[in-house]
Amino acid sequence: MKPIKSNRIFQILYPLLVYFCIYQLGVTILIDFIGDRYGKLTCLLLAGIVCIIPMLQIYQSYPKLCVDQKITKKLILQYLLWILAIVLLGILMNIILTNSPLVKISSAFTHSSQILTDGNIVIKIICNCLVIPILEELLLRGIIAGQIYIWYGPIPAVIISAIFFGILHNNIVQFIYAVVVGLGLGVMFVKSKRLSLCIIAHCMINLMVIIFS
Repeated sequence: MKPIKSNRIFQILYPLLVYFCIYQLGVTILIDFIGDRYGKLTCLLLAGIVCIIPMLQIYQSYPKLCVDQKITKKLILQYLLWILAIVLLGILMNIILTNSPLVKISSAFTHSSQILTDGNIVIKIICNCLVIPILEELLLRGIIAGQIYIWYGPIPAVIISAIFFGILHNNIVQFIYAVVVGLGLGVMFVKSKRLSLCIIAHCMINLMVIIFS
């Protein structure tokens, strides 16, 4: 039975609402209470870990894309090349945008950067290279792109999930970055139907950004 359109809207809005209530709101509350003592990035880490739990439950309860290819050496090489291409895209976009005038005029980007760097190297890696990529990929590619693909096909799935990816970052600099990288991640997801590849690529991009910065 095909889900009615109102149910389709709910299937997209519900995980987004969970994300905003638990993660976004949770980060704000934690920063107010413990941010000065433990660092703002620790607040992101805690909120992200908590939010992964319901997001994973939602992802597991929704219909999923069926993988139609068996793993072969050729396919593994193809996957590695896809990941490498997206990581390079992320690095390129990071270089372009951080050297653009947008960085200086976006106070929201400055605020976001201060939060993302407010912690030691261990917290940075765990939060930015593990917890946040898993959370965002579960939501954006696993749930949103996955459901839209099932209902309307791959192109709307890639575009809409990339736009949502940009919106979630709350500033113009990261919006542009996330939309472009999100398009790459979305294409890889609908082509491979493997969420794990998106998570790995997202983790690697964030790790490269930390290393270069």
